[in-house]
Amino acid sequence: MSKTCHIVLTTIRHPAILNDLYDNVQKHGHLDEVKVWVVGDRKTPVSTAALAREVSQKGMETVFFDIAQQDEWGKAFPLYKLIPYNTDGRRIFGYLRALEEGCEVMVAMDDDNFPTEDDFIGGHLKTGQKWTGQVLREPAQFHNICEYLTMEPSRLIFPRGFPFQLRGHKNQPEFVAAPSDATIGVTEGLWLDEPDVDATTWLNGRIKGVKYNGPDLFVLDQATWSPVNSQNTSVVRELIPAFVFVTMACPVPGGVLDRYGDIWGGYFLLALMQNTKYHAAFGRPLVHHYRNPHNYVDDLRFEYWGLILTDWLLHLLRNSFKPKSRDIVDRLPELAEFLDAEGVTQLPGWCPPEIRTFLRSTAENLREWSSACLQVGV
Repeated sequence: MSKTCHIVLTTIRHPAILNDLYDNVQKHGHLDEVKVWVVGDRKTPVSTAALAREVSQKGMETVFFDIAQQDEWGKAFPLYKLIPYNTDGRRIFGYLRALEEGCEVMVAMDDDNFPTEDDFIGGHLKTGQKWTGQVLREPAQFHNICEYLTMEPSRLIFPRGFPFQLRGHKNQPEFVAAPSDATIGVTEGLWLDEPDVDATTWLNGRIKGVKYNGPDLFVLDQATWSPVNSQNTSVVRELIPAFVFVTMACPVPGGVLDRYGDIWGGYFLLALMQNTKYHAAFGRPLVHHYRNPHNYVDDLRFEYWGLILTDWLLHLLRNSFKPKSRDIVDRLPELAEFLDAEGVTQLPGWCPPEIRTFLRSTAENLREWSSACLQVGV
């Protein structure tokens, strides 16, 4: 029997999160609605399979999708060869498996996002529901969700991927009536303890999110954006094809381009949602983010080109990309063509040639991702 809600995560560590997920799902009575996909990689410990079986035996169906299974299953998809091993981009194979098995809502999370006392599944099952309340609009067209977190020490911070040209300004929300067909297409729950911020923020001193001070849920007008990541984020089935995870690991001066696959993918999602009924929501369910070990100087090297090009990308998407197709999956080739025609030609002159190569490969991946989604059935 198909489960309503599929959770997808990837890990190269023993996924202790599965025990905490089970406890939360069982406590709030959702075991019959949930299936979990743990997408492995070459570094994933063998103990993961045993833990997945153990959690399944307790009642939360959990599949460890290891490399051997991926290699066999992936033969059917040209996309498969485009996603490198040892990258978190392999999570998209879990997205495809969720589509294959008929999920109505998919939740993406990282292996260091631990549920709080909130009803984790209940909160994410608001995704796909009609929204009859007001929607939030910002004159600056971007909303800083980190203002809803009480920080110690007190400090104005911004989520990873927030445009630099708008940092330093506080929210000035306006509330307007929602369109009559407004539907929550994506829900991002926030993170206590270690918020999802970029390396420039961490290098300016440690911070801790000690309290959430916002409403259970707030919904953005389509003209107002905020970064959408792959931590504690759910999407309705129709939007899974638009929930792109941009393949990273592109060689660039100083290392590789990394740590912005979900951020650029999240902005692609918001662009692909334009002029549909779907809106982005933020708030609960909360998670505790107990970050895996990080070297923030290395993080900055990996984030560098994503950091400095995001403002450029946002200007390009918001001002020039106008999807025309009715079906979301058919908008992906339009975005691919846009990146080839507009993105590559309008890159800042100071970019190294590797960024042009990266955009072209991203366009190719979008086309193959669209084909794969159609192949499994959207």
